[in-house]
Amino acid sequence: MTETVSEHGDEVRARRRQSPARIMLAGASGNFVEWFDFTLYGFSAVVIAATFFPADSGSSGLLATFAIYGVAFVARPAGAVVFGRIGDRMGRRTALSASVLLMGAATAAIGLLPSWSAIGIAAPILLMVCRLAQGFSAGGEYTGALTFGLEHAPPRRRMLWMAVVGSSTMLGAAGATLTIVVFQTVAGDAFAAGAWRWTFVFGGLLSLVGLLLRLGVDETPVFTELKEDGGARRPGLGRMLRERWRTMLVLLCFFGVVGVITHMFLGYMPTYLAQAGGISSSAALTVITGLTLFAAFVGPVFGSVADRVGRRPLVRAGAVGAVVVLVPAYLLIGTRSMVAIVFAMLALLIVVSLLGAGGMAVLEMLPADVRYTGMALPYNVAYALFAGTAPLVSQALVDASGSLLAPAFYATALALIALPVIFRAIPETRGSDLRTGVVTS
Repeated sequence: MTETVSEHGDEVRARRRQSPARIMLAGASGNFVEWFDFTLYGFSAVVIAATFFPADSGSSGLLATFAIYGVAFVARPAGAVVFGRIGDRMGRRTALSASVLLMGAATAAIGLLPSWSAIGIAAPILLMVCRLAQGFSAGGEYTGALTFGLEHAPPRRRMLWMAVVGSSTMLGAAGATLTIVVFQTVAGDAFAAGAWRWTFVFGGLLSLVGLLLRLGVDETPVFTELKEDGGARRPGLGRMLRERWRTMLVLLCFFGVVGVITHMFLGYMPTYLAQAGGISSSAALTVITGLTLFAAFVGPVFGSVADRVGRRPLVRAGAVGAVVVLVPAYLLIGTRSMVAIVFAMLALLIVVSLLGAGGMAVLEMLPADVRYTGMALPYNVAYALFAGTAPLVSQALVDASGSLLAPAFYATALALIALPVIFRAIPETRGSDLRTGVVTS
């Protein structure tokens, strides 16, 4: 009788570890934390500049804050290589558990750092170290979470599963903006004086939840099978670069466009809305929170569409949208009409969602033994070059040209250059074999 009860308990625990809901939640949790933490920094740029730089630094302090925002992306390629190799050799779950723990520790540390008035130049240096640690951990997070979701998903629901994981990006951003709004409302003037720090400590604690969720599910079936066959022990990085360098260049181009548009929205838009839209910080955060929640809903809808009609139509629609939507959207923001601003930002989010839903298919192009590294490396190199610098370049262009449309022209030019590459070089991957990356149906 005791053995029967024990066997029943083991079966229940096994079913729980293989539950689709638990698997998607485990994959999404760390990605939520990553974007929660990164968005906190972008949306707290003004108070961070006032805390970690001299009081009389003015716009140079804000530019320095955006520069440190971009520094985190410099470390992402290194994180992509390290966590990618862990994920391709030791398992997706192992890499994801390590990355979320490091991200949380670095985020909490930002909230505990002394200010410029306390330790002088050491304050921004320590801030930069924390941002480098955040960037290093993020190098393996997003692509690893998508890989985890893809390799667990039923064959006809791959894009939906990945889109659910991908939606945690927007949920993390929305969670960060909502947290800032709540803390600003409750703390009032004390928020800028130091209460903002608790938002970063809270973000760090969230990583522990992500870690527990990931330890509570099984490794992906695809990786388990690969490891049993000995494929996970083969060196993957060198072979991947030799045999798939063209694919790496295509992905670099694609993620460069996606990264610029995404981080102009998440990292720079609160500042831009105050400059061009003439709306308060709290109003900007409220609008962005609502729109990112909407985007989190739209993502799985687009993912489901991609499962039915294919990946290429969505990624092509997003690529065209990036060329034609950006400048009109920024012009609408400049009208200072709240209705126009909401409409413009909604259009930008739809472009990002289309690119994201279609672009997740690039994981299906790669064989399992290099999948984690194969997407993480070009993704994070592109984000280091283009996404991380987007807020800094945007503000610098505005300051240099005096034109509030300069960021839109910059992003449009990049999207126009990438358009023919995206149209011609990203194939339809529906029905591909996840072991080999070859389309079988």
